[in-house]
Amino acid sequence: MTDLLKTLGLWLSEGKPVASATIVTHEGSTPRSAGSKMIVRPGGEMFGTVGGGLVEARVLQAAARVLGDGVPVIMDFDLTGELAAGADMVCGGKLRVFLERIEPGAEAALYAELLRRVEQGERVLLAVPMGGGPRALIPARGDALGARLPQGLLEGALQAGKDIRAPVVFEALEERWFLEPWAGPSPLYIAGAGHVSRPTARVASMTGFRVTVMDDRPEFANRNRFPEAHEIIVEDMRACLQDKPIGPDASVVIVTRGHAGDADVLAQALRTQAGYIGMIGSRRKRDSVYGKLRAQGFTDADFDRVRCPIGLDIGAETPEEIAVSILAELIQARAARGAA
Repeated sequence: MTDLLKTLGLWLSEGKPVASATIVTHEGSTPRSAGSKMIVRPGGEMFGTVGGGLVEARVLQAAARVLGDGVPVIMDFDLTGELAAGADMVCGGKLRVFLERIEPGAEAALYAELLRRVEQGERVLLAVPMGGGPRALIPARGDALGARLPQGLLEGALQAGKDIRAPVVFEALEERWFLEPWAGPSPLYIAGAGHVSRPTARVASMTGFRVTVMDDRPEFANRNRFPEAHEIIVEDMRACLQDKPIGPDASVVIVTRGHAGDADVLAQALRTQAGYIGMIGSRRKRDSVYGKLRAQGFTDADFDRVRCPIGLDIGAETPEEIAVSILAELIQARAARGAA
């Protein structure tokens, strides 16, 4: 989504409006889920997707109209009947798409601020009046920016803000507002900079994770080996997770060079709120590490949070294959958190 915001900013900088299409709700089997988004510039060039096929073709036609008259539109698609049959689609669900026009100038500045906050890892709600009008940003902390919001809407949004993982429609003073959650890439901390870490960091950066690589060996933890990493930290692994902002949206992958390092990092990870903790190794190694940590007071309830052996069981053997299995599990865990 940061790429979409960057593209939006680039297009708006040319002084022309851009149409935005977002899936507000979906039911059953649909090509894309709620929150999927695409933008369209005059001339029909688009970025992102709301599912492709006939649905996207009709949204593109509507986007051209929205670019022309500026009137927001809600489109409903039923993929269980004639639409699905006529397009030879195998889906069986329904979805609702909201289209709006974004103007250069003040609105472009608001979206630039949204991008800045998302890149810093903040969670932000974008409030859009579905009847048209100025938008507002509602950060998790602090005052709203942009349009002045009805008090009822602001209170409701702030109360529910941490739980909104997909677009929500709120009603306040007989006006409907589209609340769209935005968040930066999911934080991923990789403890260890060895052979498995390199492809893991690479694939993670491609699939929407903000990667931090940590190791006590500068010859391993460096920009030449990890060009895709957001951050590379060289420090003692016995304290590598201390003071890190590791919350429920963060993941920790433990792939150090030995049992002792894995145990040290796992003990730190279990003291955080990390939503995913995975440790590489055999079941024999796992039992050895768990035994050491039990002596430090950790319990079976703590170890229930850990995925070990790490990754989905796909028969992976090479570092690259292991990286794929790890990322498959990370994506699965991230999706489960989003659906919670």
